[in-house]
Amino acid sequence: MSSIDFLPDNKKFDAHEGETILQTASRNGIPHVNACGGEGKCTTCRLLILEGIENCSPETEKEISLKEKAHTTEEFRLACQTTISGDITVRRLVLNKEDIESVSERSVSGRLGETKKIAILFSDIRGFTPFSEKLTPYDVVFILNRYFNRMVNAVETNNGVVDNYIGDGMVAIFGLHDEESPAQYAVKASLQMCDEMDDMKPYLKTMYGQDFEIGVGIHWGEAVVGDIGAGKSKRLTAIGDAMNFASRVESANKQFQSRVLISEETHDKIKDSLVIKDFMRTNLPGIEGRVTLYEIEDIKFLSEQEKGYEIVEENIIWNKCSEIDSFVTNPQQVFKIKREDILVVKADDKFYALNDKCPHAFLSLQGSDIDIKNETIACRWHKSSFCYKTGEVREWMKISNFQKMLGKMGLNAEAREISKMEKIPVDVYETKSEDGFIWVGIKK
Repeated sequence: MSSIDFLPDNKKFDAHEGETILQTASRNGIPHVNACGGEGKCTTCRLLILEGIENCSPETEKEISLKEKAHTTEEFRLACQTTISGDITVRRLVLNKEDIESVSERSVSGRLGETKKIAILFSDIRGFTPFSEKLTPYDVVFILNRYFNRMVNAVETNNGVVDNYIGDGMVAIFGLHDEESPAQYAVKASLQMCDEMDDMKPYLKTMYGQDFEIGVGIHWGEAVVGDIGAGKSKRLTAIGDAMNFASRVESANKQFQSRVLISEETHDKIKDSLVIKDFMRTNLPGIEGRVTLYEIEDIKFLSEQEKGYEIVEENIIWNKCSEIDSFVTNPQQVFKIKREDILVVKADDKFYALNDKCPHAFLSLQGSDIDIKNETIACRWHKSSFCYKTGEVREWMKISNFQKMLGKMGLNAEAREISKMEKIPVDVYETKSEDGFIWVGIKK
């Protein structure tokens, strides 16, 4: 006859043939919680098999379904669904009223705890404190929310999950739900975050006369993942040394004046897809020994969706942008191509593509006036005008002849600065229509 050694009860009982662990416990007065009455509809009778897992029956369909939703390990079993064919040692996980209340708060679909490899991304703003000291409280909150809206979008579009906000910092996790290529997506998200920051800087300069910078650190490591917390604050999160290590990697950006640093573990995981700018050996606070960190310039990685949106012909990479019909109601559209914002405009039933940033103040050209007769686009911010076919400057910072004269005489500082500025053309790109879509071509 097989026996079950129950912990922490320190009691051992024989199990009848075909009897579940829960039935053995109930028959011998072990207070084994089972909210659903042993129907396999909850996880309150859960336990860990400490010894003799090979003597347990195969998992039932009910158990498999519940365990998949809860993301548990092999040693985790439901007492109501498990029979034995040999001696085992188990530990009950739900013991008292407090345990029952804690379990009841968690849905069956929540993670009960597992150890897994994930990519952890820490980001932080550089120079936000001096930036914020000159702003009203409203502006501080407004800017932070505007910033986080962009950063969260970069994370989520790359299959990541925002884990937490720490002041002006953010923690994101990739691979939490077993997505493919989590480390690649984490790096791709970090580069997109930097692009978003660069895109935001002209706005900050224009509105507040100053801007700030971002730093990102990424680590690939093992962490404990599960639903942590109580009440409304409960959330799926990761804990462990890997989280601390990722934070230290991010902090190293201050020392090396970099933007994106990754750990050696992350590098070794995806090195074939990385474009490395630099690397350094250093000590990290709280981390034993010197570590190697890599500064990332770019990543050669396309999602499955992106692979269908890129075609290489000779020396041009064609990027699929949008359906032709979409330009009927929206004749100016911006697309992210090779980390550049490209503006595609429809003018006189033809399509033209140019860099979305005005070369003067690097503000978006989207929404600017189109003059079909003169083949120009006039920046809506400072009225600089460019040919949308060639990119050449037609007018640089629209000012009157009188203002120009005052500028030359040194009587108008703004006009004087404008007259001295280099007139920079806007980059233009090839376009073509194919299969009902507009494609933009960028030279290799």
